[in-house]
Amino acid sequence: MNAESTVFRSSRPAVVLAPGGEGVRAAGWVLALPMRLAATPLGRRLLAAVSLAVVLVAAVGFLYDSADQPRLAANFHPAGLAAEGPAVDAGRQAAAFPVRAKRAAGPAEVAAAWFAARQRVAVDKVRSLQQRRVSATETQVLVVAEANGSRLPSGYVTVRKGPGGWKVP
Repeated sequence: MNAESTVFRSSRPAVVLAPGGEGVRAAGWVLALPMRLAATPLGRRLLAAVSLAVVLVAAVGFLYDSADQPRLAANFHPAGLAAEGPAVDAGRQAAAFPVRAKRAAGPAEVAAAWFAARQRVAVDKVRSLQQRRVSATETQVLVVAEANGSRLPSGYVTVRKGPGGWKVP
């Protein structure tokens, strides 16, 4: 044998592990490790913490996977419009100033109608998000309008209750 042949080929044959040899013993040792850990108090605590963490991760993953679906737009009722009234062409209504079918009942409807007139959009494009009561006769309403394009102007509208109902001062 020359010197070059030993570079690529070992002079000793490869080690082959027979069944019952070192490999099987190592695999048995790795598989028995959780049971050996469970035999000690610290190991039991560690296994309990790991199993609890796995259960919690699985539960949170399930909850995120089955989240509530968003509501349909059919449930949306715009503020300031009465349910009954003459049917108006959608294209004409969007181009015109808002039309008030009836007197609005609450502060959200009054604020939405006023904000729609101020932004020059249809009343059905304005939505009231929340109300903040300042006093017994004054309420601030947060409204947002869906204007042309991706513009969403919003603001607080102060509404006061008088003898004739809710009005924007």
